[in-house]
Amino acid sequence: MQSPHSRLVLLCIDDNAAELKLRNLILANAGYTVMTATTGEAGLHLFTHNHVDLVISDDVLQDVPGAQLIDEMKRVKPDVPFLMLSGLPGAPDGAGRADMFVTKGMSPPDFLAAIQELLKGKTTGARSSA
Repeated sequence: MQSPHSRLVLLCIDDNAAELKLRNLILANAGYTVMTATTGEAGLHLFTHNHVDLVISDDVLQDVPGAQLIDEMKRVKPDVPFLMLSGLPGAPDGAGRADMFVTKGMSPPDFLAAIQELLKGKTTGARSSA
């Protein structure tokens, strides 16, 4: 049986390879198609040249601040939701530009619930051909 998430594409960006691998595993096991990038520049390239239903990004990347990445991605595809993650206490600068902000270390069920909240209304049949 095919997962209801199997056609939804999530782009995960984090310069911490171990955290990125874990997040990829959680999301893939939940049935999502996952693309990953370890830099904002690589993430922006994937975002620009592929269909993406949701972006999940760390707020602190080595090459670009999270708020700047949000601005650049929203200019390209304003309707794609953006989930900002942070390992720092409190919301970082620019967190308000994201569609949702969560702290790293939340349980996988809570993490997946946050993603489902952002993806409400997006189903496997709602994918645009544009």
